[in-house]
Amino acid sequence: MPLGPPAVHSPVTASKTRRSTLYLLRDTGTSPADLRAALNARYERDHAFVVEDVTTGNTPALLCHGVIGLHRPPDWISAVHTLTGRRPSVENHTSACALLLPVAGDVFALTFGMGHLLLDQSRISPGFGFDFVLRAAQPDAIRQVTHSLMDARGRTDRSSAAQGQHIRAFPIEEYGEVVSRLVGTLGSTELTVGKHSRRTAQVAGTDALKIHLGAQPGDLVDDLTQVRAILARRSPAPEFEAIARVRPLKGGDPRRSTLEARLDDLLGSSADTGSLALAVPAACLDQEDAALSYRVKVGPVRRVMASPALDDILELLDGIPPGRRLGALQAGYIQMHRDEEGTDPVSAQVKAHKWITAEIPLGASRYFHHEGRWFEIGDQYLEGIRSEVGTLLTTPADCPLPTWTTDLATEEDYNLEAAKQGYVCLDRRLIRTTQHPHGFEAADLLAEDGTLVHVKRAASSAPLSHLFAQGRISADALRFDPEARTEFVRRVRERRPGHPVDDGFTPRRVVYAISLKSGKALTTENLFTFAQVSLLQAARALRAQGIEVAVAGIPSRTPVLAPHP
Repeated sequence: MPLGPPAVHSPVTASKTRRSTLYLLRDTGTSPADLRAALNARYERDHAFVVEDVTTGNTPALLCHGVIGLHRPPDWISAVHTLTGRRPSVENHTSACALLLPVAGDVFALTFGMGHLLLDQSRISPGFGFDFVLRAAQPDAIRQVTHSLMDARGRTDRSSAAQGQHIRAFPIEEYGEVVSRLVGTLGSTELTVGKHSRRTAQVAGTDALKIHLGAQPGDLVDDLTQVRAILARRSPAPEFEAIARVRPLKGGDPRRSTLEARLDDLLGSSADTGSLALAVPAACLDQEDAALSYRVKVGPVRRVMASPALDDILELLDGIPPGRRLGALQAGYIQMHRDEEGTDPVSAQVKAHKWITAEIPLGASRYFHHEGRWFEIGDQYLEGIRSEVGTLLTTPADCPLPTWTTDLATEEDYNLEAAKQGYVCLDRRLIRTTQHPHGFEAADLLAEDGTLVHVKRAASSAPLSHLFAQGRISADALRFDPEARTEFVRRVRERRPGHPVDDGFTPRRVVYAISLKSGKALTTENLFTFAQVSLLQAARALRAQGIEVAVAGIPSRTPVLAPHP
């Protein structure tokens, strides 16, 4: 919904301040030559923009201004001519201006019109405006939040409140969501806008900061000094700490090149560092249960695999030179098929690099490659995740399961063994409905008391994200899709006549039963971070529906053979 005009009504304030768009430039010196180097040179070269040295409040600065598209007709002219036979006599004129102003060693860019285009985009300090809002806005007067899921579904939500409300009132998941834009009300500051009015002023932050700044040269320089001080001395308000801990890196962020080079090195490493995993992207989760084969293309190689593991993908990269491995994955794809020959696709061709998850330390921060995107994650965020997941992993599941012995070669073998102990085996018996045409697996096992048990045997704990999401998908379908519920009850009675499952069955308890082939216990140390995020998302969503959630580690051992007579 429209936010309306900023909440600054005093005529005195209006004459003292101006709604401005501000950037902080990085890796930029304060000399005239350094300031010029921070501009996109093609506007001066190709569009005759004027670049001139100026002074603002006794501070030497640089001004760049001009018009984009002068004497150039819009690109829609030919379309109108084709439809009507007429050529409107119009031209596009877009003005742009940027003032680069050094303050105490930092360089700010104040832009007007399309002035942001005049800046070298690699010089823009990512998240500058967002960081300021976290430190200067009132947590109980937030007007708009833009947030997105950390997955490939690309869902971005913008939630608005006309009068402003507490940040906790917005529907943001503590784990697994990234907040990229905040609009709120300024708290108490020494900015010009706060000195001349008791009214509140709106502030919005992404990479840019939209804020009322002093309209007079001296006031503007003083305000930029205050902006710099607020960023330097303050931590985010406690109410903002959760959303400040995860930051996505933008495409032009220079850290990406270093991280991608590190990832490329990992893709060619023969040692298992525990920093890489192959995980099913969120876009493919609904089809994963129906997949019997995967068609993989990496570089010149095309293969059909029954169930690809990380080693299978790394093997395809063996002949690709260093520095080109990640590019080969970005150009390749993995596609799921419902038949073993790989001729009946059940998913789209998803770029192969989106199946690779990686954790890479860089400096004092930790970065994660997840579904083709890079995220910077703070230590407090990781500690919060591990604390909550640790409780899940150590709480008894009260779900007795048989030991997974080495003579049980597949998950189906294990589930059939569990069926001998009273469970109903539903492994690979997909339920297809109008809402789920590709089918979903309700559970691997159903206990006598109605507990849904999802079983996974994994070479490592890294690729378990899809298991946790599947439990959530199944519970949602059985709760809200009558067609799915009816088919589920029919399948159970078909497999176990006389089972006390009710026609109105509703999931009450979900257990994730996991066996690591290494024999190691499942812990927060060997569970990939994004798998932990997926587990928390699933657990919280299920608990919100009144469904109990538990995680059970399946014990494993080599069977003792009877002596040969």
